[in-house]
Amino acid sequence: MTEVSDSSLVIRNIAIATDFSPWSDRAMQHALLVAHKFGAVLHLIHTVRRSEFAFVPDLMVRLDELAERDGENLMSVLHAAHSLDGIQHHYWNLHGECSEVFGKFLSDQKIDLLVLGTRGRSGISKLLLGSIAEEISKCVSTPVLAVGPASRNATWQLEVKKVLFAADLSMESSAALPYVLTAAKTWRAKLDILCLSGNSNGQHFTEGFNRNIDILAASKQDLSVQYHIQPGAPSTTVLHFAQRNKADLIVLGLDHHGSRFGGFSLSHAYEIVRQSTCPVLEISSEVR
Repeated sequence: MTEVSDSSLVIRNIAIATDFSPWSDRAMQHALLVAHKFGAVLHLIHTVRRSEFAFVPDLMVRLDELAERDGENLMSVLHAAHSLDGIQHHYWNLHGECSEVFGKFLSDQKIDLLVLGTRGRSGISKLLLGSIAEEISKCVSTPVLAVGPASRNATWQLEVKKVLFAADLSMESSAALPYVLTAAKTWRAKLDILCLSGNSNGQHFTEGFNRNIDILAASKQDLSVQYHIQPGAPSTTVLHFAQRNKADLIVLGLDHHGSRFGGFSLSHAYEIVRQSTCPVLEISSEVR
C-alpha cells in the first residue's frame, strides 16, 4: 500500500445541486453549515434538463423562465432566513443533461465539494425513473457529500462527534484518508475505521492502513482512532455499524471501475446513502 503524506485539505468552493424539492432543502442545510465551517464560497446549482419535458414539448419553451423564477424564490427564502449571511455565494442555472454539464462546471469553478440530496428511490421506481444523484455521482470526480431521505436534519450548528471511515482495503480507500482526517480534525471527532475484507491478504492491507493512519494522526492532537474488522456485505455491514455506533458522518472511498476486494461500488454507496441516518462523503478513485 502506498504511503500517504499529511497534506492539509482546503475547502474553498462548495457546490449544492438543487431541484427545489424537500430532499434538496435537507441537503441545503448541510451545505450552508459546511460553507460556514470552512469559510467557503457556496455555488447553488439548478440544472435545466430538457429530457424531463420531452413528452410535453409545450413546456420546453418556458423552462428558462421557470428556472429563473424558482431560483429567485429560493434565494429570497434563504436571504429572508439569513441563511446566507456571511457566506459568499453564486446562483447558477445550467442547461443540459447532468453528464454533460456537471463535470465541466465543477472543473471550471474549482469546486472542492459537491453536496447532493436524494429521495432514495429503490426497486422498480428507481429502475424506471433513475436517480439524478446517482447519475451525477457517476460523472464527476469531485468529492460528494450525499444526504439521503433518512438523514437527520442539520441544526443551526453541524455537530460531527463520530466519523466512520468504511474501508474495503483497496487503493481507492487509501485516497480517502486525507479527507477522513480533515473531517475528524475539523470537528474534533472520534474516528472509527471499519475494514471489510473477505480476502486472504486482508491482514496485510489492514496493517498498511494502520501505518498510514498512524502517520497522518501523529500530527493531530487529541485524535481518537479505533480500528474494527468485520466481514459481510458492504452496505449492510456499514449501515449496521453506523447505527450501532451513532456515526455522524460516513466516508467511503469509491472505485468507478470496481473494487479489488468487492467493496464499495457505486451501487453499494447508493444503498448506504439511501438508508443512512447521517450524510455520506463519497471520495472517487479519480479525485486528484
